[in-house]
Amino acid sequence: MAMDDYDDDMSSVGVTTARIENQHQQHPHQQGQHGHHQQGQGQSQYSAGAVKVGGWRYEDASRYIGEWNQRGQKHGIGHLQFADGTRYDGQFQEGLSQGVGCLWFADGAKYEGEFHQGWFHGNGIFWRADGMKYEGEFRGGKIWGLGLLTFQDFTHGFPRNEGFFQDCRFMRRRRCPEVVQRAQKCALMARSQCEHPY
Repeated sequence: MAMDDYDDDMSSVGVTTARIENQHQQHPHQQGQHGHHQQGQGQSQYSAGAVKVGGWRYEDASRYIGEWNQRGQKHGIGHLQFADGTRYDGQFQEGLSQGVGCLWFADGAKYEGEFHQGWFHGNGIFWRADGMKYEGEFRGGKIWGLGLLTFQDFTHGFPRNEGFFQDCRFMRRRRCPEVVQRAQKCALMARSQCEHPY
């Protein structure tokens, strides 16, 4: 079965992906973007005046537990749970997901792999809620690069849906087992990173 035979292709990934940032980028003890303190409650451990590790529950019921930098931004390993049930576990840098991590969406979709400035970016695996899976390269929160598509019935389609994807659309066929292996390795690293003490 070819990708074109499905009414619903992986283009929903572009809609589903969201940059992992929100109004909760800074620690509540720091001034917000609009010059006011964020509302909520939490605990922190301080070292030489800088927050190192802490937890915070925001007014919208989102919560963060993890490491912070001296400017009050999520920085290091952390767990961010949004009010809608979406959850991110992994690395942060200056308030954004950066490095490897796992993102579970409220609808059951998930992503494991590399992030850059809050977006899926690099190598990883994305599963839709219906079980369709893409293993490969991502750019700016979208499927973009070489990869392999696996349908709900665990087939890859006929002819095989492996090759170059652009903006979540399959463009041309090309064997790329090394890219798929790299995506699997990054997903495994992300899963192991998510097993943190928080």
